[in-house]
Order: sequence, then structure tokens, then C-alpha cells
Amino acid sequence: MRSGRGGVVITAVVVAYAIGMLAFAVAVAIVGDRNAIGMLLLFGPRWLLVFPWLLLVPLAWLRSRAVLFTAVAGAMVTLFGVSGFEVPSPRAIWNTGAAGKALRIVSYNTDRSEALASRIAVDMVSWNADVIVMQDCAADVAAAMRAATEAVPYEVFRDSEFCVATRLPVLGPAVLSGSRAEGRAVTLVVEWQGTPIMVGTVHLPSPRNALWAARQGSAELLDGSVQQRAAASGALAGWFAEAARGPLIVAGDFNLPVESHALRRDWSWLRNAFSEAGWGFGHTMFAGRHRVRIDHVLVSAAFRVRGARVLSGYPSEHQPVVAEVESARHVTHTAQ
Repeated sequence: MRSGRGGVVITAVVVAYAIGMLAFAVAVAIVGDRNAIGMLLLFGPRWLLVFPWLLLVPLAWLRSRAVLFTAVAGAMVTLFGVSGFEVPSPRAIWNTGAAGKALRIVSYNTDRSEALASRIAVDMVSWNADVIVMQDCAADVAAAMRAATEAVPYEVFRDSEFCVATRLPVLGPAVLSGSRAEGRAVTLVVEWQGTPIMVGTVHLPSPRNALWAARQGSAELLDGSVQQRAAASGALAGWFAEAARGPLIVAGDFNLPVESHALRRDWSWLRNAFSEAGWGFGHTMFAGRHRVRIDHVLVSAAFRVRGARVLSGYPSEHQPVVAEVESARHVTHTAQ
């Protein structure tokens, strides 16, 4: 065991960092994108704060059991409470091996990538999804998806920035809700295993301009961005709560991290598929060190989540989210 001045320094650093991470986790839970400070906390590179523990934990082990316990506890707080690392729930692990066919949905903000058009036919086959929802979907991508239906039996819709493809029977027309300034949503009612299911895709206003301005030293746009996204989140969540009368899936680019106050306040009546059945940080938007999970698949109590993951290697800053769900035994309602 280390003793003397070096040991004291190790102990001080471990304790200070653990206290700092605990304070950070509390701030994330309380502030959670309520204001400019919370926005900077949530959209910053929180995942990097885990890595100092790779050095501090071994050093703490050399120091004493008490310091090691502090380091391990601090690392767990940092991993789960600060960086948003997820592990599957016991229920999701149990459901992984369940019998019967799952409903698979893919949600992808394509960033209007035109390069996607040349590969989308192959992607549709590899995804093997029952429903595909895309935000910021270019016209060329929609055209390529329609052309691909000769090989894969999908019905493809495009409304403004949204592309939706489904191989399930469509029971109701697409419905558009909200304006671009407030956030947009498209819904479709499909039939799966004899049950009508409402599937919605959303795109809330982006914080990109406000965050970029903050990086340049101007924080003037941050509060406005928080308020804009919070208003859009509340409006769209309220619309879905009123429109859905049965099984519901809402997927898309919420532009809200999972710890966001608005996401927890407005959408807590739905379950986050990756939070329940995903593994890892689940980052869906990549811009250098700026990595966040802002694309979500939310499901109602009518479903059990079998699995969720984020794909990689796609030509945009966002990456697709895949979720698999199955019907819960108590499903008796219908969507209208």
C-alpha cells in the first residue's frame, strides 16, 4: 500500500473526483435541460468523464480498501448517473429469449444525406424491419426506397421531411401534427398480429445553433433553445396522448437526451426501448467528441421490449436505432 505524500495525494484526488461526479449526477437529475446550464451539462461530452477512473481505480487499490471503495462507487456514479451508460433490465433479458415474432422498428435521422440513396435498398434488406421511420429524409432517398419495393415488400410514404416504410397492412392515413418551428410528427396506423398499432415519428427543434454559438462564447441562444424544445415536446406528447387509443410506438429525433427534464416530464407515460433493453452509452448523434443519445424509440405499456441497439457506419451524424418489441399479454385495446 502506498503511504506518505503520494498516498495522501491519491486519496485526495479520488475523493475529490468522486464528490465532483456525485454533484454532477445530482445536477443532471435536478437541472436536466431546464435552463442554459442544464443544456450545457447534458449536451457536453459526459462520456469522457468515465475514463479518469481507469487510472484512479487501480491507484486507489494500491492505497487502501476504503479508498478503493470510494473509487468504485464514484466510477459507478459516473458511468450510470453522469454518462448515461445503460444495461438491460432483468425483464428485457428475460424477454430476449421469448418465443414468437417480434415487431422490429428502425428510426433514423438521415441528416438529408443523399449518399444514403445509393445504399438504402441494401439497408432495408439488412434491417429486416417491419416499420422504418426516417427524419430529415431527402427526396432521392424516398425515391430509392420506393424503387426498392420491387425486391422488398414495403409501402413507402413521404411527408415533408419524413419517410415512413412499412411492410405491415396500413389501416389509417398519415396524419401530420404541428409546424416545423414547434416540432413535427407523422403517424400511421398499421396492423400487427391482428391488432391496430399507432406508429408515430417526431422531430423536435435542433439545439445545434445554440450549442455552436455557446462554443464561440455566446450563450444568448441557450435559454431560447431550451424553451423551444420544451414547448415542442409538451405539444407533441399531448397530441399523442390524446390521439392514441391503444398500442403506440413513437420514434424519432427528439433532440432531448434521456436525462432531459422535458423528456421525463412529457413522455414518462411511454417506455424508452434503449433504456430498458440497450447496452452501452447508446449515442445516436456523433460530432467529434460531442456524442449524445437524442434519438429514441418509445413504446406504450402494450409492448414488452426484447432488445434495442444503435447501428453504426451510416453516412450522417446520426445513426439508426433499432428496437424489437412484442405484444404484452394484456393487449386488448385498439388504436384509432
